[in-house]
Amino acid sequence: MISSSLTGCATNRALLGQAYGDKAKANVAKEAVTAAEKIVQEARRMPAYPAECRKQWRSGVGLGDRFDTAAKKTDNALGGANKQIANCTAWYDRTRKAREPK
Repeated sequence: MISSSLTGCATNRALLGQAYGDKAKANVAKEAVTAAEKIVQEARRMPAYPAECRKQWRSGVGLGDRFDTAAKKTDNALGGANKQIANCTAWYDRTRKAREPK
């Protein structure tokens, strides 16, 4: 009777050791998944907005400018602003697309 009790304890110890080993492996796997998720999130983070996209535009029209000169200056400023908007929008779209899951 005593020997069968000891055999049972030995078996339980082996199972317990295996359970501890399995738990340690699971903890390592969880840590690896957490580390990988952190790397993915960092890779998806948007970079700083380009300085040229923050430029503000003015027409440069002066008080004494003739109407045709004022119109030309305003049109040039609007053209520059629209080009900047298009370039910055394209930059944003490319950057965001590169960071989003496929």
